[in-house]
Amino acid sequence: MTPEPFHCELRQFASELARQGGAIARLWAGKVSVRRKADRSPVTEADHAVQAELIRRIGARYPDHGVIAEETLTDEAHRPAPGAAPYCWVIDPIDGTRNYARGLTIYAISVAVLQAGAPVAGAIFDASAGALYSAALNGGATCDDLVLQLHDSESDRDPTILVSSFHQTPVPSVIGKWLNAYHFRNHGSLALHLAWLAAGYADAAYGVDGRLWDIAAGGLLVAEAGGVVTTNDGAPRWPIDLAGYGHAATPILAGTQVVHGKLLHSLSSDAPQD
Repeated sequence: MTPEPFHCELRQFASELARQGGAIARLWAGKVSVRRKADRSPVTEADHAVQAELIRRIGARYPDHGVIAEETLTDEAHRPAPGAAPYCWVIDPIDGTRNYARGLTIYAISVAVLQAGAPVAGAIFDASAGALYSAALNGGATCDDLVLQLHDSESDRDPTILVSSFHQTPVPSVIGKWLNAYHFRNHGSLALHLAWLAAGYADAAYGVDGRLWDIAAGGLLVAEAGGVVTTNDGAPRWPIDLAGYGHAATPILAGTQVVHGKLLHSLSSDAPQD
């Protein structure tokens, strides 16, 4: 299959936005103060500055598109509703704000476009390496000019799993089993976890507390690189009901074919039985 030309256009624009977001974040680095949102998660002036500029550019180019973003939207009445628009942009202005606010460059700018509740284009700017990941539906995934393609390999026998923190959800009991069986990493950014999985730097990524803006671009990257992306019970991750989406947690399990299967089996075995 080949990608639709408009999806390729969206991929290119998402890439421009992600890079620009990274440039804005660099300008604010070391100059921000941290506030706490209602859920106690941190936010900085840079988050708002990146988001405002990206939304401004989207509105100027695609005024009929909807937007879902991590930080508060101040002009929702002037844009199409996400569930009614032909396309919906999903933005995480800085994924890894805790890292960013403390001077760590492990953070990302994530930009995705959804059609009928499923990602069709997306880009993630990795501030730690200055690298840009992008993908389009049926158009493959790349990191800068390198085509990404996941394969089952020797590492699948001794896999590394990228696992996000658990802030608002009890830690699943299966995590204790995984700690004894696999190598664990947590870098404070689910978007980066998914991008790095797509690049083959790890074998799986798991998150239960992430939101749509954390996973939309990264989930497409993994799928287009040949990986598997589901909910934590094995159901398809997409589509999302954008009309009814209320910023709820959006669990994700992604990995190579083999490792995803292993983790899904262990999650299923660990689930409470009726």
